[in-house]
Amino acid sequence: MLTWKEVFAEHKTLRGIGKDSLLVDRGESGYKNRFLSDGSILYPGEGLAGNQQPLGGNRVLLEALEDQKPMRLYLREGVNRWFRLGLYRVEAVEYCWEESERRYVYWFRLVPLKAAT
Repeated sequence: MLTWKEVFAEHKTLRGIGKDSLLVDRGESGYKNRFLSDGSILYPGEGLAGNQQPLGGNRVLLEALEDQKPMRLYLREGVNRWFRLGLYRVEAVEYCWEESERRYVYWFRLVPLKAAT
């Protein structure tokens, strides 16, 4: 387990998407990450209101997909309790209409590096 201070020292931002790393949780942040049985994660893009745009954190992830650059992932397990998940690669992205939210959202498929093909 890591503390937030330890995660922040590596992640270097309060945002969920950093230059080389991502924060995931099980919905506490308002983002609904989907943890799949094969170990991959469907990670929603940055922005909780309006159509998401290819800016900021979304641009970072789009570039990581294009460059095949691995990203470090940290999972929030509770208050000041974080777990280092390891390196993941952005394998794919979909920009789709979310009817329940009435907006377009990016969904990035993150695959553990050891499982990436």
